[in-house]
Amino acid sequence: MDADFCGQIRAAVAADRETVRRLICDIPPAAEPVGDYVTDLQERCRLFDELRQLYQQHGRSPPNAATLGFVMVAPISEVRSQISTLQTMPHLFVLGGLVLEAPLAMAAYIPKPRAAAVPPSSIPMPASSATLNEPNTPTPADQVKRSGAAARHAKERDGNVCLFSGTSDPAAAHIFPFATSEKRQFASIAVLLQAFWGAEKAKAWCKHFEDAGITQSPQNYLSLNHQIHFWFDNARFALKPLRHTPNEVVVQWHWLKRSALLPRTEIGQAQDAFLALAGLNDMTWGLCLAHRRSGVPIQTGQTFVIRAEKPEDLPSFELLEVQWNLLRVAAICGAANVIDASYYDLDDDEVAHLVVSGRDEIVTTGQNEVVTEAPEGSESGSPSEQIEQTLPHHHQTHAAKAFRNG
Repeated sequence: MDADFCGQIRAAVAADRETVRRLICDIPPAAEPVGDYVTDLQERCRLFDELRQLYQQHGRSPPNAATLGFVMVAPISEVRSQISTLQTMPHLFVLGGLVLEAPLAMAAYIPKPRAAAVPPSSIPMPASSATLNEPNTPTPADQVKRSGAAARHAKERDGNVCLFSGTSDPAAAHIFPFATSEKRQFASIAVLLQAFWGAEKAKAWCKHFEDAGITQSPQNYLSLNHQIHFWFDNARFALKPLRHTPNEVVVQWHWLKRSALLPRTEIGQAQDAFLALAGLNDMTWGLCLAHRRSGVPIQTGQTFVIRAEKPEDLPSFELLEVQWNLLRVAAICGAANVIDASYYDLDDDEVAHLVVSGRDEIVTTGQNEVVTEAPEGSESGSPSEQIEQTLPHHHQTHAAKAFRNG
């Protein structure tokens, strides 16, 4: 070993013996293989180009960055099916609605404050999931209040330290955003999950994030230090849920990249340009920003085990799946770059586009058939109930107006 290097080690030990001791004693987290930042990139680019051409053929504005994010993240088989359906039956309502709903989904999942106070919306929001057309399914709680007891319970579960850095005095961070649950802004998220992940998966996820009994329990909390909590809320990293047992959940850390886009940015330029702006010009993951208490870096691919004595105290695997997908969409489309929620406000024409009256025909995602909305006067429910039938257009209306009014 080089004599100068040995001297530097001795000087470091003399200067800060405790830091060196922690570094030596800390065992870096285990790591597992990681895939590309975006899988099947060329195929996804081809599909997005087909979608862009479809909009052009029908005189629509180009798809936006939020739509791009969903195309780049969702299972490619579902993306292919969705675009094939639109090509077979290019329904103008669905084409326009998809572009409007994608940024609204990002507005709900990465909520931002408004620069000025506005009166609360007088538009009634959708009801809760009710029974999802399944017998003996309890109705989820409608009232959402921040649960201090659940937060304390989650931090106790995690030993009152950050799950990833090991530092003390962590924050109890929501996996599914509290602001979204509090305002019940689920509709646009449900629409996009169905469009790009299919009805079955979307229904399972919606049942979890619509239920206040889950979102305000330890199942929706992770103990994070305050800096990591900020990065989590702003899509700087995402946790891939790998596997779970009754008493353990294993997640894998992935650093995300910064995007120069905003969710409503229209993607009409050449492929190379928008790939670079979205951080997709190479398939590496984002740069390391954080370290463990010892100084060991937290790196993409490292795995962490979250344990609980009772299964109901573990983080929800379904909410972790939603987080893993939507945070990657948010990173690609630059949702964290939005400063003021008014950025997402729709103009009158856009709101009118989402308004449905009578029996409007719609394209059911993933199925090559046209279905109709339920007759006027029939009962309708939450986004997850509507997933059982069609894309929930009346919820789209509520979502659009709610975002306009705050």
